[in-house]
This record gives sequence, C-alpha cells and structure tokens, in this order.
Amino acid sequence: MLELSGLFAFIGLTSFGGGITAYIRRLVVTQKKWLTDEEFLPGLGLVQLLPGANVVGLAVYIGNHLKGPLGSVVALGSLLVPPFISTCALGFLYFHAGKTADTKALLAGITAVACGLMASMVFEAGEKAIKGFFDVVLILITFALVRFLHLSVPIVILIVAPLAIWWHRPRSSKDSGSTNSSAS
Repeated sequence: MLELSGLFAFIGLTSFGGGITAYIRRLVVTQKKWLTDEEFLPGLGLVQLLPGANVVGLAVYIGNHLKGPLGSVVALGSLLVPPFISTCALGFLYFHAGKTADTKALLAGITAVACGLMASMVFEAGEKAIKGFFDVVLILITFALVRFLHLSVPIVILIVAPLAIWWHRPRSSKDSGSTNSSAS
C-alpha cells in the first residue's frame, strides 16, 4: 500500500496537462510492471466511457486491481491530495506574481510535454492493441467523427462501438481463420 500511495502521489505531483494517462501507463505497465497492457487498456477504455476525469477512474481501477477497495481509496487519495495542496500554493503565487513571459513559456513547454506523452502512449499501446486493418479503419472513423464533424465522445462511442463489437465478436472456428485473426 505504501508503494501504491507513493506512486500515485508522485503521479499527482509530477503530471501536467492531458498526457497523464500515458504517464500512468508508462509507470504502471512499463516500469513497475504491475499491470500488463491487456489489463491496463480495458481499464482505460472503461474509464473513458464513464463521466469524470480519466485519471481519477484509472487511479480507482489500478488501486482496486492491485489491492481491492482499500487500494482504490489509497490510490485516489494519494493522487488528489498532494497536487491539491501544491496547486493552491502555486495558484496563490501565480495570481500574485502576475502573468509574465516566463510563466507563459513554462506553461507552453508543459503543454508540449503532455502532448508528447499522449503520442508516446498511442504508439506504444497501439502496437499491442491494433490487431488488423479494420482496427485502423475504426480509429480513422473515430478521429474523423471527433475532429471534423465535432461530435461529442458519447455520440462517437454510440456510433463506433457497435461496429467494433460486431467485428471483434467471438466467431466459430471455421469463420475465425478466414475473416478475423484477432477473434479467439
């Protein structure tokens, strides 16, 4: 529990911007090897379907996976309390120090790092999660619906999920070899 608490406190204090899911994956799957991609990615998919912040859901998911309900509470508390305290202190300093060019440069750099972390996770996880051409088609459809048609994520899920479920459905042994190598 102490190691779980320390890791999520570290994540909370050192994570900035939207790349936090990539950061968590790197720490929990690649470095600590507490979860495999096969365990992490379904949890990530689940928390993306639920309302609220993905990082909160991931902390609960990982904590529960490793140590049950108490692990969820420890991971979540460790993730939220230290950055809450530091954010209050830094917010006080920021609003009293003014908006300087150095502050803007720092925030722009942090944004670039967060985008890089997210791109890294996409490439690393994609190597294991993308099983064939149809998965790439689903990714492109999802991207197009969000980026160009500006549909909300729940609407996109309602559109794309039935296709993905249909494609990855269990198939009889005579069908699986000829149409979908990822079905088992």
